Amino acid sequence: MKRIKTPQSQGRDYEKMLKEYFSFHLHGMEVKEEGGRVQVQIVYNDYKHIDTVRRELAQMMPEVEFTKLRREFTESAVMWTLNRMYWDLRGEFTPVIYVQHGDTLTKTTLSDIAYADLNQLELDDDDSIPYTADERKMSDADDLRRNAWE
Repeated sequence: MKRIKTPQSQGRDYEKMLKEYFSFHLHGMEVKEEGGRVQVQIVYNDYKHIDTVRRELAQMMPEVEFTKLRREFTESAVMWTLNRMYWDLRGEFTPVIYVQHGDTLTKTTLSDIAYADLNQLELDDDDSIPYTADERKMSDADDLRRNAWE
């Protein structure tokens, strides 16, 4: 049998260190000492890959046991990546998507899916579409004429 000795905490302020590391991405944290060992549970949003975080935290504080390390995503991050896929003209970020119509699979894109859905909706001003200021601006006469021919 081999005994492995883990370095002790030496009074470091782990909560402060973790808050500085994660910044506003930190979503959940508990730091406790049990049996002479510091144990930490972390939940974070929209930050580095979990393997990178695990490696960097192990380098920063090798004496800490991370009993929970979970990466989650905000709605803003999900919408950001879907938007990136939607506007990806080179196909760099867009996954191959298939839609089933009966027994047939048809290759499609996120924009095709969105347009198909929007074409079936009766949209109103109160539908909570988050328009940008530019999209809410009324086009001038020249733009209206030009847009009619595009």
